[in-house]
Amino acid sequence: MKREAVTLLIPGGTDYESRQQSNRYIADLLRKRATEEARDPEYKPQVGSYAIYPADSSRPWIVIGAVTPRKGVFYARPYGDYATLDDYNQGRIEQRNGKINVCRMEIQWDRLPDGPVAPGMIWVGMYMSGVDCKPPPTEQLAMLDEWKARKAKPDYVIEGKASDGRVNVLLIREIPPKAWAYRPFDAVAASTKVIEMGDNVVWAIPLIDEVQTASVVATRRGRLLLYYFDKFSARDFHDMMCVADGLSWAEVAADPYALGTQATQRMCRDLTAQHSDRRNEEMRRRFDKEPPVVQSIPMTPRN
Repeated sequence: MKREAVTLLIPGGTDYESRQQSNRYIADLLRKRATEEARDPEYKPQVGSYAIYPADSSRPWIVIGAVTPRKGVFYARPYGDYATLDDYNQGRIEQRNGKINVCRMEIQWDRLPDGPVAPGMIWVGMYMSGVDCKPPPTEQLAMLDEWKARKAKPDYVIEGKASDGRVNVLLIREIPPKAWAYRPFDAVAASTKVIEMGDNVVWAIPLIDEVQTASVVATRRGRLLLYYFDKFSARDFHDMMCVADGLSWAEVAADPYALGTQATQRMCRDLTAQHSDRRNEEMRRRFDKEPPVVQSIPMTPRN
């Protein structure tokens, strides 16, 4: 991981219009810089952004980045116009004086400790920095090591299938072990349910999406698997992802605001909706079988 603190010049001013102009300027500038710096003669970069909200009262930040199968370039920039939560509560706007500090990070996937295996930005984010550009704390890296080494592994089941004749889309659900503890969705482990016997994963890289879980997995036999959420239901089904099999990298990275093609997005949305309908119907039938609950309300005499 290479990290570097960078100071950029931005339009000044603290009135509303100036702040809006400044935020648009820095977002466009960092997107262009990340795209150019990640450029590859073989792969068009996939570009996106997401927000990080710390558990404490420290300031959130936004990560803007670009990734290819060889590397990722990311910029962490401050979120909003307030330096701290207290400034936000008191309405104090940060005085940037025409400058902003950001952190530039670059990752060569094959130089990660376990090689080019990083199934999602939550996994990769454990190596990354905030706007202060400080290395991640040791307990954060220890948590990542625990995720990798955990003996109790989840299982995966396929909840639905769809195809347009060229690309196949699966809806795959993760079933946690009995001794459950948080661990991000693992696209590499889930791929054992998708690829044929004798094939194996050669690399897995994160894609940049709002929920930090999308990724691309490549196999030794040349298959490219796109793991992604239906953005309309991602927060309702955090244990499920769609897997598109048959896309090229160019199709994966074509749209900066969506992953895959319109056809794969539609198939994922349909599969997720069908699963939701089945689950709701199953819950309704289960509820109908339950005997009615009669509550007795104690009566108190009037004075």
